[in-house]
Amino acid sequence: MRIGVLVTGDIAVRAAHSLNAHPAIDEVVVIGPARSKSFQVVESTDGCDFLIGTGAKAPNTARDQGVPLVWDGEDQVPGVAVWGASPQGLTLALASRETDPRVVAVAHPELDEGSDHLARFPDPIGQLDVIDGTYGGQRLAAAASPNEFAAALAIGAERRVTVVDQGAFMSGIALAAAVTIADREPKAVWDDALPYLRAAIAMGLVMAED
Repeated sequence: MRIGVLVTGDIAVRAAHSLNAHPAIDEVVVIGPARSKSFQVVESTDGCDFLIGTGAKAPNTARDQGVPLVWDGEDQVPGVAVWGASPQGLTLALASRETDPRVVAVAHPELDEGSDHLARFPDPIGQLDVIDGTYGGQRLAAAASPNEFAAALAIGAERRVTVVDQGAFMSGIALAAAVTIADREPKAVWDDALPYLRAAIAMGLVMAED
C-alpha cells in the first residue's frame, strides 16, 4: 500500500512516521510542494492508495487529487474513506467495545476547558471539568488536559478501559492507525473498532483496563 501525506501539520507528519514502520505499508510519500528529510517528496498522487491529512481543507485537496482520504475530522465528507481518526474517535472506538458505556470521555491539551461536571482521568491528568457534547453524532465528554498528556476513557458495566500518552503522539497514531481499516466502504474509526484499536496498540499506544 502506498500512502500520500498531505502536509497539513505536525499530526500528519507524526502519522507518516508511524505508518512508515508498519508492515502493511509499502511506501509513504509526501505530496509536494514540500520539504522532507524523512520521506520522498512527489508532485503527484499517482500510485497512492490513500492520502492522510488533517484539518478542514484536507478533504477538498483529496477530492481534487481523486484519492480517498483518511482524516481526523468528525463527520462523513465526500472523498473521505475513514474519518474520526483523532483522540476523540479513538475514545469512541474504546467505548464501542464496552457493554453499556456509562462514561465516555477524552482529555487532550488541544481541547477546550469544560464546566459541566467532573471526570476522573488516570494520572498524570487527574480529575477535570468536562464538557458534555457529541463527536460524529456520538456522546462524548471532553476536557482540556493540564499538561502535555492526553487520555481516552471508557467506563462500561463490566470494566474501565483507558489509553494515556503524550497528546501529540496519541493524535499521530490515532490518524495513522485508521489507514489500516481503510477500504472501499467509507466508515468512522468506531465502526471498525477492534482492528483499529489493534493497529493503534501495535503502533505504540498502550491500553489498560480494570
